[in-house]
This record gives sequence, structure tokens and C-alpha cells, in this order.
Amino acid sequence: MLLAVSGGADSMALLYGCRELAGELGWVLSVGHVHHGLRGREADRDLAFVRDQARRLGLPFFFRRVDAAALARSEGLSPEAAARSVRYAALREMAREAGAGRIASAHQREDVAESLLLARERRGGVASLAGPRESRADGVVRPLLSVTRPQILAFLSERGVPHRRDASNGDLRLRRNRVRRQLAEDVAGTVGASALARAAGRLAREREILDGAFAAQMLPHIHRGPGTTLVDASALESAAPELARRAISEAAKPYAAPFRPPLTGRERERLLERLRAGGDFRFEAGRRIRFERRGRLLAVRPVAPSVDRGGGRA
Repeated sequence: MLLAVSGGADSMALLYGCRELAGELGWVLSVGHVHHGLRGREADRDLAFVRDQARRLGLPFFFRRVDAAALARSEGLSPEAAARSVRYAALREMAREAGAGRIASAHQREDVAESLLLARERRGGVASLAGPRESRADGVVRPLLSVTRPQILAFLSERGVPHRRDASNGDLRLRRNRVRRQLAEDVAGTVGASALARAAGRLAREREILDGAFAAQMLPHIHRGPGTTLVDASALESAAPELARRAISEAAKPYAAPFRPPLTGRERERLLERLRAGGDFRFEAGRRIRFERRGRLLAVRPVAPSVDRGGGRA
């Protein structure tokens, strides 16, 4: 298992907690660190700190330097989205190098509450409202989702484990930091975060039920071919809204632009309305994906770039 360690309190608790359990559970651990190229010398010191901690514990250490700012500029992404994208790509690369079948991240209960608030702002469905999954199909696991920040700090204090502090956590230009400040200023404090985490837990259980229903009821109606995905439109019409939304997103996902979802929430709802109305139609999402219904079939394919009169790409 590759442990994703930034050097902050949460990831240091993950590192030392897993190290304590490794012998008993037969885990083979390695440490992975991603330098995002965003915080200059402070990030360099984080890298040196995590390398030293891995050495102290006798664990193999891997790291990658990436340029999240360049990705944000080239793809029009927020710094948060760009950093997340390059981080997971780098972790997957390090896991392959380490021979690790799992990547453990240190998301904890307050992260679950923050994710719920962010998803509410974006009017997300059950899948996003439920927050981070404990286990993902790509091998990412999050063993600390039920652990609170005070419990993490107590764990580190009892063992005298140091950790780094990220100065960018106070940057209120970043949406997640604003949500984190909102939680911290909540009159209910920990109680407020606990209530949100419990709500996310209920949604996570609902998501599990939906996962099973989607696999049984919708996947058999989605057929991927070269350049086109065909979906049984009548199955979409009769499906529960959350299942239909997920089926549409799954059908379009192969044609999405890098680092972006295939449709906006508004486009997805408009498409559902067209499907429920019946009849043939053509609908083009802003991400250059075309949905075309003909009888019982909905064809999903990328929009071919237009050609200008000079023979070049428009």
C-alpha cells in the first residue's frame, strides 16, 4: 500500500497509524509525496520533511514534482482542481513503481462535511453529496473518514509526531478553504461537522444501494462501441432520476474533455427532460458531446471538429 503523505497532520496520522498496524495485518507499506510546484521553498521543505519521516520509519519513499499551475492555466482549471488531478496521476504512477495495489489517502471526517457543503453549492446528486468513497475501483482507499480532526491531533500528540502546516490553507480565494472557515465559525462547532458527516454517511449508504441498482438495471442497457455509445432510451425514460443521471454521465464519460465532467448539471437535466418527453431529438452539450435519439436508441458521440474552407480545423 502506498501512503499519500503531504506532511500535514492528517497524513502523518495515516503514516504512523498504518506503520503501527502493518506488522499485525501483514501490510507492506511505502510512502508517496507529490510536490505540486505551488508554494516554492515551503513545498521543498515539505518534501524534505516527508522523506526524512519515511527514512526514520524504514519505509521506501517515492516522490514526484509536478506543475499544477501550468495545468490550471492550460486547461482553464481552478488551482484546486489542477492540483487534485496531477496529484492522483502522480500517486498512481508511484504506486506502479512501488508495486502497490492500494493508495491510501488521509481524508478524514471534516473533509466529508466540507465535501457535502461544496456539493450542495453545486447542486450535486447523491454521488457527490455522499462525499469521498472509502474504497474506489482504482485502488484508492480512505481509512480515516470516520476519524475527527481532534482525534488526529490527540493521536499525534500522544506519540510526539511532528507535522507540517500548509500556509495556503488560510487562502480564502480557494473555495474549500472558505467552506472550512464556515465550518470552523459554526456556532455548533464540532457538532455541526458531526451532523454533516452523519448526513453524508446516510447518503453514502444510499449511494451504495444506487451502485447496486445501477449495475443491475442500467449497465446492461449501455453498449460502448468505437466512437459511439448506444443506450436504450426507453430504459432511461423509466429509470429513477438518479439512475438515469448516472447512466447519461457514464455513457458520455469516454468523450469528456480532459479534467472535466462530460456535462454540466443543467445540461444533464435538460437532456432528461427531452428523454421524458419522448420522440426523436438531437442535443449537443457544451463540452462538444452529441446526444441523438432515434426511436429506442440514444446515441452518444463526440462532435467532430468542423473544417474551415482552407482545409484546416475550425
